[in-house]
Amino acid sequence: MLQLKSFKPGGIHPPQQKLSAGAAITWGAVPKQLLIPVQQHIGKPCKVLVNKGDAVKRGDLLAESTGFISSNVHAPLDGKVQKIMRFPLLGGQVRDVIQLTCNDAGTPYREIVEKDYNDQPVDIDALDASEIRKKIAAAGIVGMGGAGFPTHVKLTPPDGKKIDTLLINGAECEPYITADHRLMLEYSREIIQGTRLLQRLFDGVPVFIGIEDNKPDALRAMDEAAKEADMIDVVPLKTQYPQGGEKQLIKAILGREVPSKGLPMDVGVVVQNVATVLAIRNAVYFDRPLTERVVTVSGNLVGQPGNIVLPIGTPVSTVMEQFDIDPARVRLFISGGPMMGRTSYSFESPVSKTTSALLFFDETAVVKREENPCIRCGNCINACPMGLAVARLTEMIIANGIDPAAKEAVLDCIECGSCSYVCPADRRLVHWMRLGKNIIRREN
Repeated sequence: MLQLKSFKPGGIHPPQQKLSAGAAITWGAVPKQLLIPVQQHIGKPCKVLVNKGDAVKRGDLLAESTGFISSNVHAPLDGKVQKIMRFPLLGGQVRDVIQLTCNDAGTPYREIVEKDYNDQPVDIDALDASEIRKKIAAAGIVGMGGAGFPTHVKLTPPDGKKIDTLLINGAECEPYITADHRLMLEYSREIIQGTRLLQRLFDGVPVFIGIEDNKPDALRAMDEAAKEADMIDVVPLKTQYPQGGEKQLIKAILGREVPSKGLPMDVGVVVQNVATVLAIRNAVYFDRPLTERVVTVSGNLVGQPGNIVLPIGTPVSTVMEQFDIDPARVRLFISGGPMMGRTSYSFESPVSKTTSALLFFDETAVVKREENPCIRCGNCINACPMGLAVARLTEMIIANGIDPAAKEAVLDCIECGSCSYVCPADRRLVHWMRLGKNIIRREN
């Protein structure tokens, strides 16, 4: 029997709750308005290029990157700019957004998007690596697995960093989220096309596509699509959280360990999420910017959990209407997964390039717990995929006395939430680790 690959140390097994795994990707109607965040990425903010009253077309550049580590923002739909204002995003930040009234409200969104792909694709073979990178940068593509790091930066390692392996991340280890699962089932061929483009950027290096074994249909689909491709292998992974973390994926598939404060490229690896790879394919083949994404809509308040293509900037309230979710019954609303996502408070906040899921729960799903003193059980240490002494580190953070030797360990935390999940004392461990990281960064 094939040995499933996984990482060590740590890891947990929360209930999977993949309620929407069997739900094919759907498309809603064009919303009445969009609230398009000007910054949806890690790095420098963009410069807004439009003004109140401007008419824009789908694909127009709305906000331009202002540095290498930055990412363009485009119009998902035709419309008119109503205003540029400060507005709360799903992560809790208040940022500039462009309010756009859509011309085609009510029209099936799929009809509009599919027009982009009626033309013949560009001559891929005529493009060199530099031109491919330029297309990716122009399209405003960022990591769609959650971090939002500008993709063209990841694909341009500095001198002296030799990339010898590409990893495509199809693990999707968070409970509830199934957007990537459905992409691998329904767009496997296109994902392989994007993967082959990435290979060309690094002189045809080998590629491994990691997929957890709780998605056997996706494993089969991707394996079939990769049959004709050179040096692309699909790797079954043990279903274990957080298998989809970059460092954990590298450890599981390649056995390499990213050094403390290091990056995947420090061990010769570039990692890309499957949704990002599909966006790369669309950008290079058809010059299409990143203006929509697949989002899982789930939770015990959703009668029929699903996966839907949404224009970037769609207000959550619009999604709730499409899924018949009663706002009055929502006790907990999470953007992203239950482990690493963020509790959100505004149903008017918009979907962004990094929004993988919208989860809605009523009061029966919410359990209030009191935080208690540590009982020295060691569960958090055993669960931590980074091998950190979480209990001791959080005590230092709470006491506002982080030992200089411990600061590096605090910064190594990937905020996966495994420690909080297993803590019998219900300590808010990941909260304290997050706070500690912010304190250290401010000091520096």
